[in-house]
Amino acid sequence: MTHEETIERVWYDGSCHCGGVVFSAAASRNLTITLCNCGICYRHGHQELMVPEERFKLIQGQQFLKPYRFGNCIADHTFCSVCGVLPFYRPRSHPTGYFSVNARCLDLAAAEHIEFVEFDGQNWEASMAAKKHVLTE
Repeated sequence: MTHEETIERVWYDGSCHCGGVVFSAAASRNLTITLCNCGICYRHGHQELMVPEERFKLIQGQQFLKPYRFGNCIADHTFCSVCGVLPFYRPRSHPTGYFSVNARCLDLAAAEHIEFVEFDGQNWEASMAAKKHVLTE
């Protein structure tokens, strides 16, 4: 068995503020949550839990999600058009195959340990080149 196969994962339920967008994300009980200081993450208070697409389920609310793109237009930020919360998006670092889930929108009661790591999104290119971006197990 590989390390990836031995990790116990649980489904964390999440939603936007109004409850119109409901989703789940599977991750280990030992979470690494990234705190990014880029303009949009900082202003929204987005705390990133990066999960592969197969460990993400949108349960309801596709009709409420509205896109927002800026800068190089690679990241696909999605906001609830009712309450304005950014529950998840497709990140610039991994525009296909991953979702950046806002940990603030998840019920993290099943987590046993949470580690917060800083990411210098104001200097995104240099931080990515230095491999400072962390994926969640």
